[in-house]
Amino acid sequence: MMLLGVVRHAAVSYVPVVFFEWPYRDAQADMLTYWVVIFIRVFNLPVFFAIAGFFAAYLIETRGAREFLRHRWSRIGVPLLVAWPILAVTMFLLGPFAAPFSSVPPTGAYSLAELTSSRALDHLFMHLWFLYHLLILCVVASALRPLAARFPAGLRARAMDLFERRVHRGGIAVLILVAGLVLFRMESWAIDYYAGPFPAPRQLALYGLFFGFGWILFRRRATLEGFRRPTWVYLAAAVACYFVYRHFFEIGCPPKPDRTCPEAGEGHLPAVVFLAFSMWFMTYGLIGLFLRYMDKPSSRWRYMADASYWIYIVHVPFVLLLPLLLAGVPLPAILKLALVSIAAVSLILVIYHYFVRPTFIGKQLNGRRYPRGAT
Repeated sequence: MMLLGVVRHAAVSYVPVVFFEWPYRDAQADMLTYWVVIFIRVFNLPVFFAIAGFFAAYLIETRGAREFLRHRWSRIGVPLLVAWPILAVTMFLLGPFAAPFSSVPPTGAYSLAELTSSRALDHLFMHLWFLYHLLILCVVASALRPLAARFPAGLRARAMDLFERRVHRGGIAVLILVAGLVLFRMESWAIDYYAGPFPAPRQLALYGLFFGFGWILFRRRATLEGFRRPTWVYLAAAVACYFVYRHFFEIGCPPKPDRTCPEAGEGHLPAVVFLAFSMWFMTYGLIGLFLRYMDKPSSRWRYMADASYWIYIVHVPFVLLLPLLLAGVPLPAILKLALVSIAAVSLILVIYHYFVRPTFIGKQLNGRRYPRGAT
């Protein structure tokens, strides 16, 4: 999911629609790349938070609440605290540098005017905002855990048994309904973007829903086998629902009526319903896909899993500058996106292998310092 975040941010240079603040837009931008970005946004972070919830439950069960919070601060809080100011200064300098190469005038968070405006707070944590949200959810979960323990043991056991019985027998409908209700409160026809210090309750509620799902899934790990068999059905249904969602989305109006679009809001309800369908079908399908085809230990995938954290943290300057090298090359946008994504990941992997993994930085991110040259 973190590596998909690299693709999503690299793709912003190649979309013809100004929906994300970015200083550079390529002359070969096309709608295919735009649809790739939107599709990744549908499931990328929901699935990430579901996985985060699963392993958060593992940590708190094996280490206790105090060690859990200490571990989360070390692995999430410290990297956020250290990386954020460095990246903020870097992007402050690189944004105005990249802007003159753009095929359209730059706007948004990385234009110099925006960086010094009152809206700068909304972009404070940049692409690292999800770490901040994850910290909040971990603190909330650790606080709710002793409160949940006050309920009678029999009631808690029945609730978990109900989850186990229904997670593959209609339970997804309840999850879709709850997600749809939260999405309906969004100010856009997607998950609202906000990278500042005061996230809206609707954002935390949506990510908290997936985080909580992963948490309970760990407590009832026997249910994991049920994701394997119908995985391709879920993935096909997710793609179909995505196209229906996009049908409603493409009217180009905000959820609430205004002077520029008085008919706005007419398709908002069906749009968010199909968005919720697509989110949850992708979540179920991807869990099943990886359980079905990648359930054996692999040193290579473990290496990439470790590296993905570092890759995500530092990737934005790379995917901003690399497209400039291809600015005058007459290639399709989707091909440029592939080249930039592969080049960015490859370059960052070299840095990770020699200057991060065997150092104190690798220990901070991955929990241990690997010998130089180890895989």
